[in-house]
Amino acid sequence: MNQIPSAQPRRKQGTFRRLRHLELLIALIGIILGQAVLNDSSNASRIIFNLLFFTVVISAMRSLSQSRWSQVFAFTTGLVALSGSMFAEVQASRFLLMGVYLCYLTIFLSLVIALARSVFQSGRIDTNKILGAVCIYFLLGLIFALIYSLLEVCCPNSFNIPDYVSQGLRQQMVCDLIYFSNVTLTTLGYGDILPVSNLARTLTNLEAMAGQLYIAIVIARMVGVQVTQQIEEDTANAVDSAKDESGS
Repeated sequence: MNQIPSAQPRRKQGTFRRLRHLELLIALIGIILGQAVLNDSSNASRIIFNLLFFTVVISAMRSLSQSRWSQVFAFTTGLVALSGSMFAEVQASRFLLMGVYLCYLTIFLSLVIALARSVFQSGRIDTNKILGAVCIYFLLGLIFALIYSLLEVCCPNSFNIPDYVSQGLRQQMVCDLIYFSNVTLTTLGYGDILPVSNLARTLTNLEAMAGQLYIAIVIARMVGVQVTQQIEEDTANAVDSAKDESGS
């Protein structure tokens, strides 16, 4: 009777760990959906959009749970970025926006590294690892969107979009560049937003190649390995069952 309570927390902790990448994936999808429906003309929309980024930071802390220092770093950096984003709504500054984007970029890069260690470590390919690999793919889109935002803030008109920062519409710039980044990552190439400067063109080429190679090599291989593992387990179970029946 005394062993039952101790077993339940272990099962809860296991479930907690298995679902941590799913929570992060939902938060990342929330940003993509948020940029589609939130506009820059409403203060409430801008606040919600800033909070969506901070939600990813909180979810990142779950994926960085193996390192206490990484959690503290992610939360502190995310809090600085959130505070800077809120202050930018009152006093817009290109240097302030650069600091905000650099903070988020640092968090997302460290999160990709942590996810890569979890996903590509030796061992069984399970659902949690596949979810982690999908999270990396979504993070690649956001990372390049932040890089494009930094480039546009530093060098306006690097893309054929208005100078949103000078117009006080920096959220619209981020939304446009998130959309452009995802279109580039998936190589859809609608052509409504185009890179103009040489650096912007080079970055978009790198993102397109990274997106295609990641899907073709990483995701496809992981799914294939998981299917193979399941077939091997089913075969082994069938053999064991046949042995038990013959022995009986």
